[in-house]
Amino acid sequence: MSETVVHPTPEILIRFHPLNRLSDIQLELLGRSIQIHSAGRGLKILQQGDTTTFSLYLIKGKLRLHSSDGRITEIIDGSPQAQNPIANLIPRRYTVETLMPTEYLMIDNGLLDGLLSTEEGITATELDGDRPPYDRAVAENQLTEALLGDLNNDKLMLPSLPDVAVRVGRAMRDETTNARKLASIVQTDPAITTKLIRAANSPLYAGVTAVDSCAAAIVRLGADTTHKLVLTFALRELFNTRSSVLKAHMRSLWEHSVKVSAVCYILAKVSDEFNPEHALLAGLLHDIGNVAILSYAERFPEVANDNEKLEQVMQDMRGRIGSVILRNWGFIEDLIMVTKEAENWFREHEGEADYADLVIVAQLHTYIGSPEMMRLPTLDQIPALNRLDLGELTPKLSLKIVDRADEMITQARAMLMC
Repeated sequence: MSETVVHPTPEILIRFHPLNRLSDIQLELLGRSIQIHSAGRGLKILQQGDTTTFSLYLIKGKLRLHSSDGRITEIIDGSPQAQNPIANLIPRRYTVETLMPTEYLMIDNGLLDGLLSTEEGITATELDGDRPPYDRAVAENQLTEALLGDLNNDKLMLPSLPDVAVRVGRAMRDETTNARKLASIVQTDPAITTKLIRAANSPLYAGVTAVDSCAAAIVRLGADTTHKLVLTFALRELFNTRSSVLKAHMRSLWEHSVKVSAVCYILAKVSDEFNPEHALLAGLLHDIGNVAILSYAERFPEVANDNEKLEQVMQDMRGRIGSVILRNWGFIEDLIMVTKEAENWFREHEGEADYADLVIVAQLHTYIGSPEMMRLPTLDQIPALNRLDLGELTPKLSLKIVDRADEMITQARAMLMC
């Protein structure tokens, strides 16, 4: 008697990323094309080194992952780790073993890529007909519909990079630019001028004597650091809203971004693999998409007044909108990648650590000891930590360096919050 084939329902498939980007019809078609696999306790369902191109998803049960260096990770159904494909890099870096009776999916990557291939090309017609990728997963209120509609019709209202930051960036591309010319541009914004001088005199950059002019501050900091700090200071004015309902959200967003920036700066100093000022900027920009979302929310009081709905929209749309903003500003790809991947806790990629890895680790540091940590993975569970060269920073001692550098973090935060 042949074994009964059980197909996953759309309700099962939508639990997983990136399957939650698919439309109702796509989920139905995918479910009919694949089946739910079962395995008893103690079976190896994936071998290290395997090159078969499929994605493994855990529906029910518990898995143990063994790496070549002896590390062991356990994943249980319903956990944040189980929402993403497991051991997805090819060739596989882990052997995956079941710890109890388990149900799982094996989805051919070619099939999945085909379904997701229209993600960047959603049209207004599709929005009114069959729901496109992303839409079914996140279009739960009018705010999301407005964001999707404007985004895909190139009508999204994007925040503008402050003028002084644009002009400094333009001057940086001119080989004849010197400290005096940069100072003349920066000084058109008195608030940023004050912050730049204060930064040059802070313990982070201070020399033997204090500087008292913008030009002297630029000489001390250097053109590249000046540029990144001007960008950083200029971003503060974007984190504002006219809505009294949303002011607390925007303030919280800024404070979170500042804290992540400060930790990024310290971790970059420790690793020697990253430019600290670029890391500072990466941390500050990682949630820039939420600035646009909160600005849109002013028009939708039914969402602005519902924290749960608003948080869901930000969670689902922040990365996509953030990448559009940074591309519009002409930022380089490593920062665009940060906006896309900053909360992809189990992100895998080939090659050396990048700024997205740094921001992921920094974010988890900022959550340690808070209620949010209960719903997040621990540092020893995320691939980003293993890619970073942080010396003695191990999962058990993950905060040791940050604790020792607490004063520097305070100084970095003070520089941004002033």
